[in-house]
Amino acid sequence: MESLDGVAFQGGFIFEKIMGSVSIGYLKLQNRNLNKNPSVTFNYFKDSRDLERCVKGISTIEKVIDSKAFAPFRYPNMRMEMLLNLTAKSPVNLLPRHTNTSTSLEQFCRDTVMTIWHYHGGCQVGKVVDHDYKVKGVNCLHVIDGSTFLSSPGTNPQATIMMLGRYIGVKMLRERLAGE
Repeated sequence: MESLDGVAFQGGFIFEKIMGSVSIGYLKLQNRNLNKNPSVTFNYFKDSRDLERCVKGISTIEKVIDSKAFAPFRYPNMRMEMLLNLTAKSPVNLLPRHTNTSTSLEQFCRDTVMTIWHYHGGCQVGKVVDHDYKVKGVNCLHVIDGSTFLSSPGTNPQATIMMLGRYIGVKMLRERLAGE
């Protein structure tokens, strides 16, 4: 964030969340070394409907920012294009940037796409783990985290993951106590 122009913090950032994207990426383990990262392919906008949804959302944000009701919260001479370009300059992903991303909302969406770091879906229930979150084919191993989600639950998934971990932990404890 040190590389950002100080103006970026005076104008704000424009973000939008798209729930339930149609495009699907994939995760591939490189080897069995737990210290090595897997290969992740996100496939953002592989399906054109995701890009259309992003453009529609940014268009809605534009209407809100340009509205009379929002006027008191806006710098009078800061146009929407300037806000889009400020957002696009922020180091939110490692994708190459275009010099004037605000030339089209499609380009803005492509240049600023990111996950907000709530990865999910790499260890899905029914595919990698069963409905008790036990890893299929491996004894005594459970996975209880965001990788088991088919979709990201709202904003920060921390509470959902904590609740799920407690639920499965209590269930496991009851099963162990019943077996004694």
